[in-house]
Parts: sequence; structure tokens; C-alpha cells
Amino acid sequence: MIPNGSARTWALVLPLLMAPLGSPPAAGQDEAPRRPPEPFRVFVHTSDPGDDALRAALEEVLPMVRERVERRRHWFQLAGSAEAADLTLRLVNYRTGQHEDPLGPASYVDVRGREFHFLDAIVLGGGERTRLSGLDEREFASGPGLRNAASHLAEELERFCKENYAALIRLRAENRPDTR
Repeated sequence: MIPNGSARTWALVLPLLMAPLGSPPAAGQDEAPRRPPEPFRVFVHTSDPGDDALRAALEEVLPMVRERVERRRHWFQLAGSAEAADLTLRLVNYRTGQHEDPLGPASYVDVRGREFHFLDAIVLGGGERTRLSGLDEREFASGPGLRNAASHLAEELERFCKENYAALIRLRAENRPDTR
């Protein structure tokens, strides 16, 4: 039998000892799920650069980036305006480059090399602003580099959402009180 004073001590100490065995801490509850309950609404648009050639290139890649973001339908849904969006993805640069590697003597006709596609953007959401880049690198004329660079950019956007999930959910709740 436990003396009366000892029982009171255990009654006070036991809940403190059992607390770590209970539910995980609140920070663990803010981790990103494999699939969010509702996709984030994303507004994808281009910046307005002073360079006409860059402006034309950004307008050309915009539909591909939108399509690649939309294909990640568990995480994203396209929004028609920045006001209706949880995130904005602004395309700021698109460039390509090549690096040639001759395989034989100077008279050899076949030249091989690598082709690069870089797609740079800025994402705004949850009080965060981050630069993202999509990259595709491959042999000359071996496939659709822009599509792969846009896919890589969409992957980076998903990674951003997973890393900032708690802030994005809080922002969504503040902007749309009907959302949990």
C-alpha cells in the first residue's frame, strides 16, 4: 500500500510522464501530407520585361508551364487571377544554350553536344517569396527540352508547397474562412 502523500505525488507526476506517449506535437501536424485535402490554386503569369525578345519567349512558354502545373492536380489547380489564387508563379526568364563536343578530327562531320533549357520563376505564397528554376539538359535534338524544364519547375513548386505547407494552410484559412 502506498502512503497517502506518495499517492498525491504520483497523481501529479503521472500525467507529466504520460504526456510524451500521447499525440505527436503540434509541429508534426503541420507537415505536408502526401496529398493535400484540397489543391492549392495557382495563378501562373509572366513578368513584364523590357526586352521584347524575352517577353515573346515568356509568352511562348507560358501555356506549357500552365499545363505542367495543372497536371499535378493533386497539389494544384489553376486560378484565373492573382486575387483568386493561393500562390502566384511569375515566369521571369527562359533561356536555352548548347555545348558542342566534337567526337572526331576537325574534318569529322558529326558533332555531338548538350542542349540546355532554363526556366526561372518567382513563387509567392504563405508570406514566402522564393526563386524557382526548371532545368532540362540533354543531347542535341533528343527530345522536348521545354516540356521537361516546365515539368521540373512544377516539381520545384510542389517541393516549395511541401516545405511551407503550414504557412500556406494558415494563409488559406485567413483568406477563405470557409476552408478548414
